[in-house]
Amino acid sequence: MDVNDAKATKRAHGLETQRALLAAAGAVFSRMAYADARLKDIAEEAGISQGSLYFHFGNKDDVARAVLSVQQERMGQVLTTVQELAGSALDCILGLFEGLADLIATDELVQAGIRLSMQPATGLEVDSSAPYVEWVEVAASILRGGVADGSMAPDLDVRAAAELLNEIFVGAQVLSGLEDKWASLPRRVASARAGIRTVLTSSTRAA
Repeated sequence: MDVNDAKATKRAHGLETQRALLAAAGAVFSRMAYADARLKDIAEEAGISQGSLYFHFGNKDDVARAVLSVQQERMGQVLTTVQELAGSALDCILGLFEGLADLIATDELVQAGIRLSMQPATGLEVDSSAPYVEWVEVAASILRGGVADGSMAPDLDVRAAAELLNEIFVGAQVLSGLEDKWASLPRRVASARAGIRTVLTSSTRAA
């Protein structure tokens, strides 16, 4: 094995270890409060030494920030996939809701990110409102596209509708998180589908 091959192998092993640590952190943070979780817990969950954990992440705050970053990346990937597959903007927003619900219900790391964003943590500065504000903007952009492509009402109040959609989704997310750790989120979102479609496609103009 030449020097370049050795470096590539070492780099691949490092990435594999980092992925294992993040998955372990997701499992630990999804079931334990941030304040109670220890680096030892994460290392043991990953089957990796604490020394290896310190090599990749300097402290618990760094691990938590990495989890939050991956959470947003995975949610962003859902948006990208839906935008590529959806026909109309209406299909896109409905597909986005369903895709995010499925992700949150099944992905421990994403669940951990949600829990972290809602917990006060010394040394971990998290603006828990930022992701929600960002997703309102995402929804508003899709809704403007729906008005333009004719799949939504021409007089739709885009800003108000985007806020409402965010409130519906966050409400379902909170309730399902409390009830059964998000297992029921896809069902809750599916049950809201008809109502969301009505809100987005019904014109307020007098007949």
